[in-house]
Amino acid sequence: MKARIHLVLQVADIAAARAFYRDVVGLGEPVMNSNVWVEFKLDGGASFCLEQAAPNTPLPPPHGRTEFLFFVDSLAEFEKRYRAQGVDAPEGVPCGQMGIHAVQYPDPEGNLFRVTDQQHG
Repeated sequence: MKARIHLVLQVADIAAARAFYRDVVGLGEPVMNSNVWVEFKLDGGASFCLEQAAPNTPLPPPHGRTEFLFFVDSLAEFEKRYRAQGVDAPEGVPCGQMGIHAVQYPDPEGNLFRVTDQQHG
């Protein structure tokens, strides 16, 4: 049996998260797009999903044990899009685990993710 992988991130503001992961991270248009569930198809048949948290439901702290690693075409172009999002975007933090050059950033809700490009991956 082959497992299908769907990574699900609960968010407080699904519209802001949708725009961030679509436009800044570059995941493209979602294949499922509603006010409670957004699904982006990834290479290899996996999906990255955003789920709207129920009203008045506290979310776990954003700096948890889960992080995502996204491969982008260009770290420099990603950095430009990240800076252009119009919020107080902190500097990315270099991280060299697993023998690759990646940079760690928070998304608009503080969830950590890492970015690398094909030349470093």
